Amino acid sequence: MKLGGIKTVENAHDDSVWAVTWAPATQTRPPLLLTGSIDETVRLWKSDELVLERTNTGHCLGVVSVAAHPLGSIAASSSIDSFVRVFDVDSNSTIATLEAPPSEVWQMRFDPKVMQNGLLN
Repeated sequence: MKLGGIKTVENAHDDSVWAVTWAPATQTRPPLLLTGSIDETVRLWKSDELVLERTNTGHCLGVVSVAAHPLGSIAASSSIDSFVRVFDVDSNSTIATLEAPPSEVWQMRFDPKVMQNGLLN
């Protein structure tokens, strides 16, 4: 495996990045790097060039965790606003919003066993 040089994106977010994960490639797109920030956004980056693909908004406080499903089609973000937002990676549309009071969700992941024949259950 060949490792590429380190790339830098100046001002990638308006505040500190607290969470990073990979969204695997799908049949229609390459893998994406997801970054969650205290600026209340999740940004999705084309992994080879580190070019911003889109920005996911909707949290009202900083994003502290991001996770992507092993199939790469959906992802989730959690925030210190006590909400978890599940969204479609390609359309950026919200699938579900889960409230988690009285405390925040600081870490999450998708269960890789929740797949059958390559489809989400």
